[in-house]
Amino acid sequence: MTTTAHGLSAPDSKAGKLQRACLDLLRRHEREGTIPTNIRFLFYELEQQGVVPKAYRNADGGRRPRTPSQDINDACLHLRRAGLVPWEWLVDETRDVAEWRFAADAYAYIADTLPEVRIDCWGGEPPPVVITEARSTKGVLERIAAEYLAPITAVGGMAAGHIVNGIVPLLADGDRKVLYIGDHEVGGPGDMIEANTRRYVEEHADCAFTSTDWTRIALTSAQVARSPRLRALAIDKLDHRYKPPRRYQAIECEAVGQATLERMLRRALDELLPEPLDTVRVREARQRERLAAAIARMGAGR
Repeated sequence: MTTTAHGLSAPDSKAGKLQRACLDLLRRHEREGTIPTNIRFLFYELEQQGVVPKAYRNADGGRRPRTPSQDINDACLHLRRAGLVPWEWLVDETRDVAEWRFAADAYAYIADTLPEVRIDCWGGEPPPVVITEARSTKGVLERIAAEYLAPITAVGGMAAGHIVNGIVPLLADGDRKVLYIGDHEVGGPGDMIEANTRRYVEEHADCAFTSTDWTRIALTSAQVARSPRLRALAIDKLDHRYKPPRRYQAIECEAVGQATLERMLRRALDELLPEPLDTVRVREARQRERLAAAIARMGAGR
């Protein structure tokens, strides 16, 4: 593949056009403060811009095996290899690395940990649990949830085992609120995914959520009803659980945009906080400074 002086494929080639579209979009994400992002969000944004179709189709209307997301992934890989985009700008929420911290001694270990020290911002109450329907949504919102010390997880479908083993222990005391984020559907499987998750939690945690304890913050019927832009994003999908498959309409979270979802989550968390997060972070920074000085004195006197 021939490349230009900037490391991009020829501007009139399919690969070159997509590389440039991805580069422009990633730079916009950087300006908006929505880095890192992931391929799924880029796909939805590029699809709305008309850069890529929802799917590649043959002359007879059948879907081709190759997908636009695969081409976007290849374009972003090219940008990373060419040094035009930092590798850390894109995350893969389906993979992780398990590692363990250590230091030369206990004093050094504690000193190295100080930048990670956080103090309670919830007034002694447990923070809410954020549950997303899709792993891609959880991947881009994890940074926001971390700022507020709110646990976040994705169910990714009818995940009974994960719900019972991972989510129920967080909610077993009945004191936490749940903030749920999922696609807006009318009669589709997404509606059932949320209902299934809530039913399993209530059954195995022996609790019952009220409308204020379990809140869907996105996407809601009210949000869709008052937004022509959201309604324009509705797509037809098929529910293959039925024979023949049933058609339903959906507005997928990723189509709304990462920046919008981040604002929705921040707004919901800010409304629940007992005091502004910035106030807590200032107090937190002062305590870290005092603790660092104390550890330095202890280390010097050993």
